[in-house]
Amino acid sequence: MKSSECTDKNRLACGILIPAYNSPQHLQELLERVNEVQNEATGWQFSILIVDDGSQPPVPQYAVEGLEITQVRHEQNEGKGAALRRGFAYFLETKEVQAVLTIDADLQHPPEHIPEFLRAFERGEGDLIIGFRKRDPKVMPLHRILSNFLTSRIISGMMGQKINDSQCGFRLYSRKVLENVIPRENRFHLESEFVIRSGWQGFKIGGVAIPTIYNDAPSAIRHIPDTLNFITLIFKLSLERIKGHV
Repeated sequence: MKSSECTDKNRLACGILIPAYNSPQHLQELLERVNEVQNEATGWQFSILIVDDGSQPPVPQYAVEGLEITQVRHEQNEGKGAALRRGFAYFLETKEVQAVLTIDADLQHPPEHIPEFLRAFERGEGDLIIGFRKRDPKVMPLHRILSNFLTSRIISGMMGQKINDSQCGFRLYSRKVLENVIPRENRFHLESEFVIRSGWQGFKIGGVAIPTIYNDAPSAIRHIPDTLNFITLIFKLSLERIKGHV
């Protein structure tokens, strides 16, 4: 059942998009915590979409009383960007959805901070609102600190807006920005691409502070290949900009 069929008419609809790849062990807890947040979120109704990006074995089917959950699956792993693009398209089919919030499946993004994103959106602080973490070497690995700092500085310089944490996947996208920004990447760098394209189209980008959490969930980030892919992305987007295609 689509959210348009069951959303309380007195509430705004927020899609919550959870890309999942070989990380189902935390999903039940995540969904239960999201449900608790929904019970406390004034004025908002949540609709959950889990995109299983080719997990082996497939992500189980989940049910939480009071929470609308839809699950779709890619038979092969297509990348986080492909999972996000599928989720964005799904929620844009439902006209009542005013915002889509993305959150990782591994509990590194505490769902208790969802209301802060919604309040920032209501205050007009951005059409794209990105969580930002403190670069604490006691918690965040040093290579992640360096990567986060460099990519955030590069992207900030390209767009003329300060981005504190360009690598954080805990984000709120307004319907307006999703309708106008068309990303092309399939893997992790879709998130960087989306930020750059949003800034170049004049959208305001805000931020919400979230805790820095790293647990035992495996990372799909490949340091050298993904660094090279980021450089390639920057080159491609810069070339588009020079040619006037962005």
